[in-house]
Amino acid sequence: MKTLALMTVTLGLFISACGGGSGNRASVTPGPMPTGGSFSGVWFSPQYGRLDMVQTGASIVGEYTKDERHGRIEGTAQGNVMRFQWTESRELIVGRPTVTRGRGYFQYVVDGNEVKLVGQWGHDNDEVGGGPWNAVRSGRLRPHLSTDPDRPDNSDDENSGRSSGDGDSDGQSTSGGETGGNGGGSTGGGGLEDL
Repeated sequence: MKTLALMTVTLGLFISACGGGSGNRASVTPGPMPTGGSFSGVWFSPQYGRLDMVQTGASIVGEYTKDERHGRIEGTAQGNVMRFQWTESRELIVGRPTVTRGRGYFQYVVDGNEVKLVGQWGHDNDEVGGGPWNAVRSGRLRPHLSTDPDRPDNSDDENSGRSSGDGDSDGQSTSGGETGGNGGGSTGGGGLEDL
C-alpha cells in the first residue's frame, strides 16, 4: 500500500514537472462584447509592438512583431474575453532562433474613444505570471497575417514594428500610461518579458 501511494505521488510530481498540469488560469470573468466589437484589427502594444488579429466566429489568430521578436497567437473568444496560446521566435543570434510558448488572455475594453486590450501572459500552461500585455487598436489599419495571400508588403508601413510610446495612425498614444503599465520586467524565461 505504501508503494502504491509513493508511486502515485511520484507520478503526480512527474506530470506537473512536465507541464501536464492545467497551469495558473487568469481570474477574469467574460462579459458581453460591446455592440459591433471584435478582436479583429491592428493593435499597438508598448510591451510587444504591432499585433495583427483576425477573428472568425469565436476563433482568433494573430501575429505580433517588435524588434527581434516574431510571434503567433491562437485563441478563442467568449464575450469580451479572449484566451490564447502564444508561440514566439526570437533571434538574438543570426541563424539560432529561440522558440518559447505560453498562454494568456485579453479583455476587450472600450474607454471613451479608445478600444483597448487589457491582458496578461504566462509561460507554458500558465495564463498569468509573465507580465501585462496591453494594446490600443488602430482605427485605420487593417490586419494582415503572414499567411494571407493578399498580404501587402508592410516594410513601408510607418506603423510596422512600432515600439513603446509611439502613436498609431489615428494619432493615439500607445505609451505605457495609456495602456496599463510598463510591463513586468524580465522573468528570466526568455519569453515575452519587456525589453
